[in-house]
Amino acid sequence: MERRVRTRIAPSPTGDPHVGTAYIALFNLAFAHKNGGDFILRIEDTDQNRYTDGSEKMIFDALKWLDLNYEEGPDLGGEYGPYRQSERFDLYGDYAKQLVEKGEAYYCFCTQDRLEKLRERQKAMGKAPGYDGHCRSLSQEEIDAKLAAGESYVIRLKMPYEGETIIKDRLRGDIVFENNKIDDQVLLKADGYPTYHLANVVDDYLMKITHVIRAEEWIASTPKHIQLYKAFGWEAPEFIHMPLLRNSDRTKISKRKNPVSLNWYQEEGYLKEGIVNFLGLMGYSFGENKEIFTLQEFIDGFDIDKVALGGPVFDLVKLGWVNNQHMRLKDLKELTELTLPFFEKAGFVTGIPTEKEFDTISKIVEILREGAQTMKEIVETSEVYFKDEYELPVVTEETEKKEVKGIERLHSVLKDEIGKKAINLFQSKIEACEEEISIEHAKELLKETLEGIGEGPGKVYMPLRAVLTGLPKGADLYNLVAIIGRERTLNRINRMKKLYNI
Repeated sequence: MERRVRTRIAPSPTGDPHVGTAYIALFNLAFAHKNGGDFILRIEDTDQNRYTDGSEKMIFDALKWLDLNYEEGPDLGGEYGPYRQSERFDLYGDYAKQLVEKGEAYYCFCTQDRLEKLRERQKAMGKAPGYDGHCRSLSQEEIDAKLAAGESYVIRLKMPYEGETIIKDRLRGDIVFENNKIDDQVLLKADGYPTYHLANVVDDYLMKITHVIRAEEWIASTPKHIQLYKAFGWEAPEFIHMPLLRNSDRTKISKRKNPVSLNWYQEEGYLKEGIVNFLGLMGYSFGENKEIFTLQEFIDGFDIDKVALGGPVFDLVKLGWVNNQHMRLKDLKELTELTLPFFEKAGFVTGIPTEKEFDTISKIVEILREGAQTMKEIVETSEVYFKDEYELPVVTEETEKKEVKGIERLHSVLKDEIGKKAINLFQSKIEACEEEISIEHAKELLKETLEGIGEGPGKVYMPLRAVLTGLPKGADLYNLVAIIGRERTLNRINRMKKLYNI
């Protein structure tokens, strides 16, 4: 009888939730759901030295934010719980001692001093560091005497000295390891805590995990896991090792070269759809140049055997493009609601906006989402729509050379007679308007002003830009006028005319 597919991720609560966790979670979820199975979250919190308060909840929140929803977990419960290793503590010691009784593991009483000297000798001889099996041959009498004397011990796995261990990786084929090059791994530490290897295998077995989909950095540990399954007499899951996310220089992704915290991406205003889509592109392709898709589309079309093994580069430029595509596709009302907290943080919105204020903000979002990569960027480029009091920038020692010419021209057009005429003509046309000015109407007013002055766009539109924004470039004037409306447009013009004696 074929087993029900069950996959899992097992992050450690040691800090902010990592993009790598979301990446592996996505592929585990997609594989499980495509095959009618279950996706599980387990928290591996036995490393108390690295435990971080609040990290566990951040993992829950980040996965739920991305809609990478698990069927079983510490916060949901489930048939095979508990789902925190710290709550399964007693299990691991019992299983380690079962292996000792079966002759598949042994007590090791070596002191830290001896182990350090062993490593130093091996290093001096040019050998790879590893345990030398010193306690493997202790007699039962010696073991009993040491235990009775209360000597500190660990329990080690008894690896075979001969032969090979073969990982039958679904993506990579057979990966062969020589057993004599793998040392006897510690399973249970002196403080009674399990190592990752023991807890991982015991939990995967008891939780009926059928497929272990994890990053390729765990390949070196897999022979130890396979030998553990053999030692227990258990059926091993299928192993699938995903390619690592990499920096642009092909090194493993790290916070020194890329933001890796999912919290950072949420705070920067990336959409969950953009993040999930981008992570789906890491090592996977639908073909036919299809790069934009939803989570459900990814699941529906997913085929684990099509994962590419070349190290995918975590490119923020590509992520920005993907996120921009999803901002364009997003329902405008929903995108506006998602962007409101960023407007509020910038001080452009206070409290719950009125219906009219929301409509205005929605128009701003609709315009700016076309060129923005994040919701935060929408807000950063929206100041011109909110700030009615400003002055022309001035050239200082800190001004970049490429900006000097634009600033100088901005000042000069306000002194030019053509510029003054353009401002006055446009002002008179706005004064004749009703309060509401559509984008098309604003375009027409600007065109009429251009034709009325009879000069090129640069001589007409630059002075209008100067009085309406105080900036040499930026928002399209017709969008600006349509959004801020007649009264604010006139107030801006009058204020700047007074300020610069136009």
